[in-house]
Amino acid sequence: MGQVSVKVNMPVAADKVWQTLKDFGGMNKWAPGIAQLSLTGTGVGAVRTMTFQDGSRVKERLESLNDDSRSLTYTILESTLPVEGYVASLTVRDLGPTRCEVEWFSTFRARGAAEEDVSRMLTLGYRRSLSGLQKSLQR
Repeated sequence: MGQVSVKVNMPVAADKVWQTLKDFGGMNKWAPGIAQLSLTGTGVGAVRTMTFQDGSRVKERLESLNDDSRSLTYTILESTLPVEGYVASLTVRDLGPTRCEVEWFSTFRARGAAEEDVSRMLTLGYRRSLSGLQKSLQR
């Protein structure tokens, strides 16, 4: 089983970051490369379907959402990505009034690709998305 962890420090208050991240249907507002996003349902159990600019698709379900710990967990239900058994979490940690750390952690099984290649792809995707998040919050 593969796993990826990306931690990024942001010069943004933890609560501000969390308010954006917990909007499960709003990822297209800050993550680059999403051509279309639709959301079915609300809260835990909601399902988002994203189509990326390269034509790849992913359908994800929100499994948990905790405001106290500023964390959420989601799973991939269907995907053109080379993964199965994918479970990811996002956590925001307060580092002071105007600073926080965001961690994006996932476990997965590679499907039709080397685990190292999938890990590299996910790491790059998480870093790009978190960079987009930071830029959107600093505007």
